[in-house]
Amino acid sequence: MRSVLLGSTALVAAASITGAAQAAQGVQLGLGGYYQAAAGILFSQDDGTGEPGHNTRDVVFRQDVEVHFKGETKLDNGLTVGARIEMEGQQSDDQIDEVWAYFKGGWGQVRFGDDDDAYEQLSYLIPSASKGLFGVDSPHFEFANNRNGAGNQAQTNATIFRLSGDATKVLYFSPTFAGFNFAISYAPDRFGEDQYSGFVTGNNPGGTSFSSNTNQLQDVFAAALNFGHDFGGFKMQTGIGGGFGKWENPAPGQDDTSYLIRGHLQFSFDGFTIGGAGLYQDNWRGGAAVPDVNRWVAGIGGTYNWAAWTVGLAWSHGNYEVSSNSDDDTLDIVEATGSYDLAPGISIDAMIGYNQYINDSNATANDHTWEAGMGFNIGF
Repeated sequence: MRSVLLGSTALVAAASITGAAQAAQGVQLGLGGYYQAAAGILFSQDDGTGEPGHNTRDVVFRQDVEVHFKGETKLDNGLTVGARIEMEGQQSDDQIDEVWAYFKGGWGQVRFGDDDDAYEQLSYLIPSASKGLFGVDSPHFEFANNRNGAGNQAQTNATIFRLSGDATKVLYFSPTFAGFNFAISYAPDRFGEDQYSGFVTGNNPGGTSFSSNTNQLQDVFAAALNFGHDFGGFKMQTGIGGGFGKWENPAPGQDDTSYLIRGHLQFSFDGFTIGGAGLYQDNWRGGAAVPDVNRWVAGIGGTYNWAAWTVGLAWSHGNYEVSSNSDDDTLDIVEATGSYDLAPGISIDAMIGYNQYINDSNATANDHTWEAGMGFNIGF
């Protein structure tokens, strides 16, 4: 399968480049990105000794900033060639977030570089009025101290857990046929991000990375299929995706494979958006000295938009097997969100929410928190 994927994408790209491949002009560099910031407050949280709220603040300021360098050009033969580099706007151990190049035409798009798995590329989250700042699954900002208790497994619920992260990979995106489109991807190494021909540990020039690292997946394949249609003002978006990989150094007796499947369904009509999303991952703790365990997340939500205002309400539930099939930690999140658009790409967002984390084996690590936040998004 690996050779088929790589060979197919190479043939498509090579066939498209054949012929007069000159461009009227070279790639022109452009800038983009976003600045997001928020202030959060906890109205109540468990604060007994050893509990998640112990010795933690009730107020926090956060920001998330990225600058995107991007450019493309169209060749005389119709092929479009481009590249994108996403740089973290704050000091980070991984200063360059994602970086990739692409070739696209009427046959679709081939992308190569540090980017997300195919199923994440085509995913829809549980509806939220916020422009990415707040939400019950995969938000940029979460203030509750769910992970401060010993053994806790999740800070927030997510319906797009990453199998290969931003590891260097090859992806193919199809054109849309009758509302359907799909994507596939392959990454040889879960932590293969930022690979280059320099003298770095595990990837010397001409060499390859290790295949025996603990808690690391290799040979990660992923795919997704989406369908969208407008039924005379009643819009539907639905899709399913997933992937699998092999643990490089599993615990004795542990299955060496892990697979993931996710899906979403949304309806939009008369200013309303209602939908849900869910995810299941088998054998999610690689290298741990425990039996094979799984995790799943599901939730539902809705929003209503009028003029520049959007409001929403959503709920998600996460179930995380920790050390056995009978040791399940759970996290429930309920949030009301709101957003006001000041201008295209500029919004003020707010939320109020409740988090309940239940640690199955350690009751002192349970967490019950009311929280609120306000922030802004500036896209550029």
